[in-house]
Amino acid sequence: MTSTVSPRARLSLGLAFAFLTASSAYAAEGASEPPSQMPTGPAKLRVIGPDGKEVVPPEVSMTDTQRFCTNIANPALDARNALQLAEIKKAEDEISAKIDELETKRAEVEKWLGERRAFIDSTSDIVIGIYSGMKPDAAAAQMAALERPIAASLLTRLKSRQASAILAEMPAPIASELAGLIVKKTDRASAEAGAKDETL
Repeated sequence: MTSTVSPRARLSLGLAFAFLTASSAYAAEGASEPPSQMPTGPAKLRVIGPDGKEVVPPEVSMTDTQRFCTNIANPALDARNALQLAEIKKAEDEISAKIDELETKRAEVEKWLGERRAFIDSTSDIVIGIYSGMKPDAAAAQMAALERPIAASLLTRLKSRQASAILAEMPAPIASELAGLIVKKTDRASAEAGAKDETL
């Protein structure tokens, strides 16, 4: 029994066979390559704006100036720190010098106070009592014969009225010398001025 296939059916079968063969070959060839739809890099974050459309963020690029500033940031910070340390060291040295100067001044004042106290206390209360009971002219004659520092010390221990009366009875050169010695020994400004004159 022979089957009769029309030419139209043969053409349809041939086309179907060719399509299947081509599809199989294409599938076999594409299996060795990765699908084009698979992501090959890191996933990108999509930003959606208020209007529902994707927002493309602008690319951030650094200028030459920004790159230069970034490169020298640490050295510049080190330089600033070094400068601040140098300023602190200078301030500490200045403060130390001031402290030394004040200590020297304090020692000078203490020395002067000691000398002043020793000058005033160089005469005893008994001698002061004797001269305070004498008449001004007699006391002036006695003191004029004493050494000048002792006479000046005696005058500082007497009451102001008694001392002025005694000085009034003394010869003018001696009274002037004793008054100058009293001022020098009891007035700090005069003592400092005298010390400066001695150093010149």
